[in-house]
Amino acid sequence: MAKTTYYQKFNGIVLFTRQHRDHDLLVKIFTRDYGKRMFFVRNGNRNNHAMRAIAFPFLQADFVGKLNQNGLSFLNDYGQVHYPKHIHSDIERVAYATYVTHLLDASMEDGEVDTHLYALYAQILDKMEAGLDPVIMTNIFEIKILAKFGVSPHLKSCVVCGQNQGQFDYSMQYGGLLCQRHFYRDERRLHWHLRAAHYIRLFSGIDIGAIHSIRISQENKAFIRQAIDSLYEEYVGIHLKSRRFIDQLEKINHPLDEKG
Repeated sequence: MAKTTYYQKFNGIVLFTRQHRDHDLLVKIFTRDYGKRMFFVRNGNRNNHAMRAIAFPFLQADFVGKLNQNGLSFLNDYGQVHYPKHIHSDIERVAYATYVTHLLDASMEDGEVDTHLYALYAQILDKMEAGLDPVIMTNIFEIKILAKFGVSPHLKSCVVCGQNQGQFDYSMQYGGLLCQRHFYRDERRLHWHLRAAHYIRLFSGIDIGAIHSIRISQENKAFIRQAIDSLYEEYVGIHLKSRRFIDQLEKINHPLDEKG
């Protein structure tokens, strides 16, 4: 049976590129309508090749290519390029955008179509490019992508009574937040810092498109990091190299922060 192919124009975001043999290039693109695909570009690693212009992670563009259901696909042309100049000019932004990208890559199979996740990923990159704090944008992405790992913690209100105001803590036993009135139900609750619980509740329901500025202290960022780490350790269990690099970078940037 002949292999089914498609010759299409499609929107996509470059996840990463990789040299193949001496002069060829592999470009992994998260397409809006066809999921993640690996594209082969013959001689794409040569300096004078037209496709060199799009061989950058986080770049968004309209592409033209042949999409194969199995194996490698092929790029033919591109247009309407949105190059993330601001992200690529700063090592911290690159580090967080890379981690977000690797997290996305780990959350879904190649060829799996998820237009909601595509829009979420594009929004996060756009906000980083616009100058918003990459740490907080990454935290928001981490919370919103949990469902892709088969996890849907109840983060908007108390899982017992529905209370949505006051102090909260997270309970693994109940799979969600407990209000202060119901803390007694789980002695092994995670004892999140109150501000961490506040921000994670906020992140879970926030409209990313409506965020135009955001400022959170370094201390509160550390509380948020600890809380999100507790969720990922329990529910997700993946350990990405890009995350370890961020941890090292944070120790350099904030050497006096014992919480790292």
